[in-house]
Amino acid sequence: MIKDKQDLRYYLECDRLALGKKSKGPSLFGDEVWKFQICMRKLAYYSQKGSVRKWCYRFKYHKLSIKLGFSIPHNVIGPGLAIVHYGTIIISQGSTIGKNCRIHAGVNIGANAGEEKAATIEDNVYIGPGAKIIGAVRIGENAVIGANAVVTKDVPAGVTVGGVPASVISQNDSEKHLIKATEIIAAGGDENE
Repeated sequence: MIKDKQDLRYYLECDRLALGKKSKGPSLFGDEVWKFQICMRKLAYYSQKGSVRKWCYRFKYHKLSIKLGFSIPHNVIGPGLAIVHYGTIIISQGSTIGKNCRIHAGVNIGANAGEEKAATIEDNVYIGPGAKIIGAVRIGENAVIGANAVVTKDVPAGVTVGGVPASVISQNDSEKHLIKATEIIAAGGDENE
């Protein structure tokens, strides 16, 4: 996903905007989730380079993952990620997550019964607290996964699903629930101004 320094800067800026951060960098105390996301992006970049920095970021990433309760591969999520709170978040290596995704605590995105392939989550998806997405399902663009929903089947684009098992409960999309950072940057905007 992150091929060069320009991509790295783009991902970092999209994540900053998606998190609603006004400053250019995290504060010395606090902002652990933002620090985690920065570390995740830098690990994805340096892992391709074979540099010594890869091991430094791998160590820091591991340490922050344990501290925050995250088990997230460093190379499966597109730009504009917003992890809202620390707390258990588990994402399978076999997942693919598009741009501008907002993920709350207690989320589990996993494979089904030992399979390698997990969910494909398209762009601009909001995933509410406690949601579980199990198996090689496809979550459509602009969808909302409601709090504590258990998704085991494909979700169409632009709808809200909820319940156990999850089903469409509304035709409302994710527009009000997340910041589309990639679109802000494409339009030449910056919330830091």
